[in-house]
Amino acid sequence: MYKSSVYSTLFLLWLGHLLVDFMIGIWPVYKTIAHLDLAIAGLISGVAALVGEGLQVVFGSLSDRGYGKILILGGLAATVASAFLAYTQDYLFLFFLFSLTCLGSGAFHPCAVALLGNLTADRKGLFITIFWSGGALGLAFSQLVFSGTYRLLSGNVVWLAIPTFMLISAILIFGFAQASPRPNQSTKKHKFATIGRFFLRQDLTLLYVSQLCNQTVAWATVFLLPDILISRGYVDWVALGGGHLFYVLGAALMMVPAGYLADKYSCKAVVVSANVMGFILLYTLLLTPEIPLLALLPMLLLLGAASGVVSPVQVAFGNRLVPDDPGLISAFLMGLVWCVAEGLGQGGGGLLTKYFESDSPAKALGCVGVCLLIGMTAAMRLPGKAEPQESVLDVVNN
Repeated sequence: MYKSSVYSTLFLLWLGHLLVDFMIGIWPVYKTIAHLDLAIAGLISGVAALVGEGLQVVFGSLSDRGYGKILILGGLAATVASAFLAYTQDYLFLFFLFSLTCLGSGAFHPCAVALLGNLTADRKGLFITIFWSGGALGLAFSQLVFSGTYRLLSGNVVWLAIPTFMLISAILIFGFAQASPRPNQSTKKHKFATIGRFFLRQDLTLLYVSQLCNQTVAWATVFLLPDILISRGYVDWVALGGGHLFYVLGAALMMVPAGYLADKYSCKAVVVSANVMGFILLYTLLLTPEIPLLALLPMLLLLGAASGVVSPVQVAFGNRLVPDDPGLISAFLMGLVWCVAEGLGQGGGGLLTKYFESDSPAKALGCVGVCLLIGMTAAMRLPGKAEPQESVLDVVNN
């Protein structure tokens, strides 16, 4: 078996992130194409995410114990379940398929981030934001590619699974670069239950709250945007993927510059600035029903840029705060956030649509958007620089 360099490993993980998040992005547009009940579809999203993404805590711990590559490969394979969503409208089977996708996502993300964190000591922010841009690109094109393929092939979209299996084959052939060993790694007994002790640190708690609020609004936007655009009369290519493309592409284009700025200045400055910009743009969009298409698309691009840069910058910041437990801190700031945020954002957003008679998706998103104010307050209390402290697990074991 060949052995990858650091940069080829970064590329393989970047491509994996693109394909994983591509599969995650299919569900929000399929539920619109299939005219599924928004409340039930939201509950499916919320529960599937709670189970699948919530297990990132377990997967992150296993990654730190040497099972990262197996979990990365298994995670990639599980996410292709989304390629089979279009073959049923049975809610129970849809729940099963989307749960598999979320489980695969939960296995892939913390293991990939932990591997990247161990490949570099002084460019964590840049590497992780490059990795994150792959996921953003996959998510950006997911709805447009899926809806176009669905229409072109009359619903026969199983072919979308082929690139993922090709990548799995490439990883099996080329492998990953050897990560730098961490001190005393062989003597640590990683107990994922101790992840709760991260909440005993104020800086990590503030990071978690800021992440949770930002991701709740981001997932609610992804889930409800197709319905918002359809209800406001935009053409199908915009409502069923084009608007989503610009929203997520904004995040992809801004992630690497945001990682550079966070490394040069501070996580706090980047996150607070992004939150302020995102809040203004979100409510401008929601409170202005008739926005010309030529203004709508740039607005969605800027909104996505403001929303999308927060998560990768804060995950990189968390890896600096807890350098000895990259799998656990990544799971804490991703899986433990996403399993709640996707439930609140998609499940809560879907349920809220039942309380409004007109323009209900936009009004539901407006209610969820208040979370940005809470996240902004938490971000303003973050420290300016990361100060590593003793590993939580070392404290427990001693």
